[in-house]
Amino acid sequence: MKKLTGLAAVAATVGILAGAGLTFHGAAALHTASPRTATSRPVAASTAPAADPSVIWLNSAGGQAQVTLNNDISTLAADLQTESHAPTVANHLAFEADARIVRALAQQILTTPALQPTVHPAEYKNMLTDFIVVANLLQPGPGYGTTPQDYTAWNAAMNASNINVA
Repeated sequence: MKKLTGLAAVAATVGILAGAGLTFHGAAALHTASPRTATSRPVAASTAPAADPSVIWLNSAGGQAQVTLNNDISTLAADLQTESHAPTVANHLAFEADARIVRALAQQILTTPALQPTVHPAEYKNMLTDFIVVANLLQPGPGYGTTPQDYTAWNAAMNASNINVA
C-alpha cells in the first residue's frame, strides 16, 4: 500500500516548525566565553543582551514538546518514504504506529495551553489540528485515506507549519 511518496525532502523541512534561526556557529557563540584578564579597576555593571525569543521558546516546555513533535513527524515521513518503496506489512505497521505517536503528542500540546506559544497561537493550533488529520488518515478504519487525500492533508499540515512561534 503506497502512502505519501517523495517525503524525504519534506522531512528535512519539518525541523523549522519552531521558527528557530540558530545556526551551528550561532550555537557555538552562545557557549563560548571570551577570555578575560584580571584588572585592578572596578567593573561597571552591565546588562545582559536580550535573549533570542526563538531560543527562549525552544528552551520552554512547549518548545521542547515542539522539538519532540518535529522529530516524530520526521520519523513518520521517513517511514512513509520507506513504505512507499518497500510496501511490506512491517513497514506499513511502522508508519501507522508513527502516526499514532504524532497524533497523541499533537493532541497533548493542543489540550495543554502551557505547551502552546503566545505568538500566533491560532495558527499553531491549526497546524497541530492538520497533523492530527494526517495521522487519522493513516490509521485503518472508515477514515483511512487514499493517497490523494493523504497528499492533500500532508501538504495542508506542512503549509500550516510555516509559522513563527517566537
